[in-house]
Amino acid sequence: MLKQTFKIVSYLIIALSFGIIITLILDNIENVTVEKRIRKAMEDSVRNAVASFKDSAPNATTADEMDFVKRFTANVMGDKMVARQHGADRPAEENDGLLFLFTFKLKDQYLDFYLQKAFLRSELVMIDVPEYISGIVMTIIVFTFIMVYTEHNKRARVIKKQFESKHAELRMALERNEAMALMGRMSAALAHELKTPLSTISNLIHVLPSRFSDEQFTKRFVALVREELERTQQLIDNLLAYGKEIELRNEEWIAVRSLLDPAAVRYHITIIADILATAEIRGDRFYLDLLFQNIFRNSREAGADEVRVSVNYSQSASDSVAEIICEDNGAGYPETTDLDELMNPFVSSRSRGGGLGLYLAKKIITAHDGVLSLFRLENGAGVKIILPKKRVKINE
Repeated sequence: MLKQTFKIVSYLIIALSFGIIITLILDNIENVTVEKRIRKAMEDSVRNAVASFKDSAPNATTADEMDFVKRFTANVMGDKMVARQHGADRPAEENDGLLFLFTFKLKDQYLDFYLQKAFLRSELVMIDVPEYISGIVMTIIVFTFIMVYTEHNKRARVIKKQFESKHAELRMALERNEAMALMGRMSAALAHELKTPLSTISNLIHVLPSRFSDEQFTKRFVALVREELERTQQLIDNLLAYGKEIELRNEEWIAVRSLLDPAAVRYHITIIADILATAEIRGDRFYLDLLFQNIFRNSREAGADEVRVSVNYSQSASDSVAEIICEDNGAGYPETTDLDELMNPFVSSRSRGGGLGLYLAKKIITAHDGVLSLFRLENGAGVKIILPKKRVKINE
C-alpha cells in the first residue's frame, strides 16, 4: 500500500512539474510576441508623427523636424520611451531602466530611441488565473496519462506473464502428445518390422523337425533365419540411433571401400566403383557403417543388385566440397512421393519399410557437416552425399 501511494505521489509531482514548465514556456513565448509588437508600435508612432509634422509644415528645416521629434517623445511618449543624441549619449541600459529600441535617421542627423523597461513590464503578459487553470488542466491531463500508461503497462505485463505461462503449458502438452504419437509410431514400426521375421522363423521352426534330414532345407533354413535376424538387428540399431543425438567421438580417416564392402556383402549388392580405391572419409566408423548399411539395404529392398558409387573430388581451391554418389538399378522412388518427405522419420514408400533408414542416413551426414539428398534415375534411385573437403581426400 505504501509503495503504491509513493508511486502516485511521484507521478503527481512529475505531472505538476510538467504543467508548470509548460505554463512558463507558453507565457514566455507570448511575452516575446508582445515585446516585438510593442517595439514595432513605438517605432511606427515616431515615424508617423514625423510624417504628419512634414505634411503640416512643408517648409520646416531638418533642425525643426529633429526638435519636433524630441518634444513629441518627451511630451507624448515620455512614459514609454526616451530619445537621446546618437552615439555619445547612449546610456548603459541595464543601469537606467532603458532598452535600446531603434535609431531614427533624418538626413545627416540621428537619434537613438530607448524603451522604458517599466512600461514594457506593464505591457507584458503576466501569469493570471486563466493560465493557472490551464496549467492545472495540463497537470491533470499529464497525471491521467501517466496513470493510464502505467496501469496499461502493468496490465500488459500481467497478460504477457499469463500468456507465457499458458504458452509453456501448451508447449509441454504438445511435447507430451508428440512424444506419445512418436511412441505409437515407433511401436507400430517395431511391431510391423518384427512381425515378418518372427513369423518366418516360427514357420520354419515348426517345419524343421519333419525335414531335419533334408540337407537342402536346413541350409535354406539357416540362410533365411540369418537374413531375418539381420533385419531385426538392423531395425534395433536404427531405433537405438534414432533415440539419441549423434556425437562423433572416434573420428578417423576411413577408406570408403572398407565401408562399402561389408554393406554390399550383407545385402548381396555388387559395387561398381570409380576411383574408390584411394578415397577416404574422416568420421566415426560406427555411424558411417550404419549410413551405408541403410543405403544399401534400401537399394536391396527396392530390387537392386548393383550400386554404382562415384566420388567427385576436385583439386581446385575454389571447390570446398566433395560428393559421394550412389546410384542403384532398383525400382526407384515412386513418382508421387516427395523425396524430402522420405527422409523424415517413419515415412516409407514400401509396405515393409520402417521409415528410419534414410532419416538416420541424413542425420549421420548432418553430424559430419554434410548434406544428403535423393534424386530419381530413369532406372533406379540415387543418393548424393555432399561433404566438406576437410572430411574427404583422394590419396595419390
